[in-house]
Amino acid sequence: MFIEDNLILKIIETGLDVAVLRHNIYSTNIANVDTPGYKKYRVEFEEILKNALEGNAEVSNIEPKVYRVTETSFRNDGNNVNLDEEIALINQNFLKYQALSQFARWHFDRYYTVLGGRKR
Repeated sequence: MFIEDNLILKIIETGLDVAVLRHNIYSTNIANVDTPGYKKYRVEFEEILKNALEGNAEVSNIEPKVYRVTETSFRNDGNNVNLDEEIALINQNFLKYQALSQFARWHFDRYYTVLGGRKR
């Protein structure tokens, strides 16, 4: 499957935006770990992107979906935030952000080299 450069950059840009959104969501969940009745939020994006790529849909217009997990309760007070899980997810999200940033840099370095510059 061939993906055009501008589409790759759009996917990277959207992926970075989703990583920032996830960071905010996880931070909000962590801040509400002791709030009775609070239900955690999650962000769905990778499955939406995969479906768009497999279905040859318009990938440049895909948006992440933010949803609330209401089916479970982690504690007796109705709160379903697991602090350990949220910390693990925020760390995993940070690594994804770093990887996407490195990929974007690599992508631009190719052009820089082609245009006669030295690699930074």
